[in-house]
Amino acid sequence: MCDACDRVFNRRSILRGVVLGGSIAATSSFWMPTAARATDPAGGSGSGSGSGSGGMENASMAEDTASLSGHVRSSTVMANATRTIPAPNANALQAPPIVTRKQWGADETIRLDNRSYAPIRKLVVHHTASANKPSNPASVVRFVEQYHASGRGFSDTGYNYLIDHKGVIYEGRAARRYASDEAITAEDSKGWGVVGAHAKGYNAGSCGVCLIGDFDVATPTDAAMSSLVWLLAWKASRHRIDAKGAEEYIDIYGARHVFANISGHRQVGLTLCPGTKLYQLLPAIRNEVSRRAGHWPDMVVDNPAVLRREYGNLRAPSSTPIATNVSASNAGSAAPAETSGSTPGTAPAATPSTTPGTTPGTGTALTGIRVTSRTGTIYTAGKARSLGNPATNGITEVVALTNAASGDGYWALGGNGAVAGFGGVPVLGGVQGKGAPADIAATPSGRGYWVLLADGGIYPFGDAGYASSPKRAGITGPARRIVARPTADGYWVVMADGTVRAFGAAPNLGAPTDAGTAIDLVATPSGKGYWVLTDAGRVVPFGDAVDKGDLKRSKIHWSKPVAHLLGTPSGKGYVIVNSEGSMLAFGDAPAYPSFGGSGITATGVAPAFA
Repeated sequence: MCDACDRVFNRRSILRGVVLGGSIAATSSFWMPTAARATDPAGGSGSGSGSGSGGMENASMAEDTASLSGHVRSSTVMANATRTIPAPNANALQAPPIVTRKQWGADETIRLDNRSYAPIRKLVVHHTASANKPSNPASVVRFVEQYHASGRGFSDTGYNYLIDHKGVIYEGRAARRYASDEAITAEDSKGWGVVGAHAKGYNAGSCGVCLIGDFDVATPTDAAMSSLVWLLAWKASRHRIDAKGAEEYIDIYGARHVFANISGHRQVGLTLCPGTKLYQLLPAIRNEVSRRAGHWPDMVVDNPAVLRREYGNLRAPSSTPIATNVSASNAGSAAPAETSGSTPGTAPAATPSTTPGTTPGTGTALTGIRVTSRTGTIYTAGKARSLGNPATNGITEVVALTNAASGDGYWALGGNGAVAGFGGVPVLGGVQGKGAPADIAATPSGRGYWVLLADGGIYPFGDAGYASSPKRAGITGPARRIVARPTADGYWVVMADGTVRAFGAAPNLGAPTDAGTAIDLVATPSGKGYWVLTDAGRVVPFGDAVDKGDLKRSKIHWSKPVAHLLGTPSGKGYVIVNSEGSMLAFGDAPAYPSFGGSGITATGVAPAFA
């Protein structure tokens, strides 16, 4: 149903009529690498046109296996196929949060229990060709299920996953029952993927991921792209798929084809799917997935021999009405962790946390990230807890967040100079009436903090020591950030002109001169170096900091400006955060759901540690 070119059913018109409240206006760009505008070297010309199919199936797997020109090679030059399939990679990347079928309101009475499984070797990207940014994305997911199962005669939803414009990932075709703590793998218990109905002739052994929207007329949002990359990287690492490769594929009748391991639907079918604007981004997507998942050797699978069919009761049909709402907390949308009962992809009203105290922790592992909006609502990713919102503590305009070196308590600095503490951390005073506040940095002990003013003045509180300031040193120009040395015997100040000033025992290592203007800084664990984030998306190492890459060199472009940099306790990785809460991990930093597409202004970020 993702084809924009199906004349018989006119699917785009059907979907546009169902998804009320969606906007057709072009969304902001996520990646716009120059290379992505050229012909895709891994997948043909991508000039798909004509009357396409979104994937056709019936219980006997009778599919059209007509070969596409340019995708078939002589079997005499192809590698032997294997029937011995290794178990999924035990060291795969972390799975992203996924909204289950029960949560989005699947109608289990209309699907069949007949299903097939095959080892996953291909990842195919689609779009729904429906309205962009729908007000209720879950209703689109439910419509897809209805249209596929009742309208097209498929056994169930054709796609394995769907992703909305706020980055929420939805379980598609039912694969099996899951334990409460299991990832939604769309696989059986040994790791073989449930065969969908998303790419006619190429369903067995492929995983279909569909973005909700029409990407002939708009570009996917930052949040949708972040979730797509995370989902694909998880699958690629789990099944040892080379994201930049073009492994041989054997269809269920034994015909052999060659196409990119991460493909757009148009590369395996006569269709415009996944839309020109999304298709043009596939080279950049492959590069980013490869960076995260690594490179793997080809493994050509004998699909006709290993394809397995199952029958019988997969899951008892639901006896409850189709749900209209589901909690999006920690599912990739900007939803405070303590709320529930909201439609996926929306930001429900925040409520104060009643969780007392904070976990001391050891400061040895990054386990989550908090982002605050300018208006004082905390959004959480990973295992970070909200613990309350600045807006409910008298801070209606948040300038910055900070946290100690361990545990998950944090402080918020308000635009009026007031400081609020959450998670049991002490509030030791503020800078009301002293000038415009710019930033706050905590001491490693968690028993003090420094407040930086825009005029370069620094005020210490608790066990924070004073080691002069830009204002005291006669340095003119607005100040932007203050970062403490891990040993608490000095600090750095990032000025608005991009210079980095060192005070106390903090070493004076300079700032980038040809990579953009410095906007944030993270110290290494030793305090002998730091990474500087620039407004051009570069992360430049100084001292003993180790280069782990950045947005600029990865040819990744965010529609919103970069704003914050967070480091891991090991000093071997970092997370870049943009002004809307999109996040991208480098080195050993774990991936977390993005808050991009939420419309918030992320004025402060703070990590949580194990």
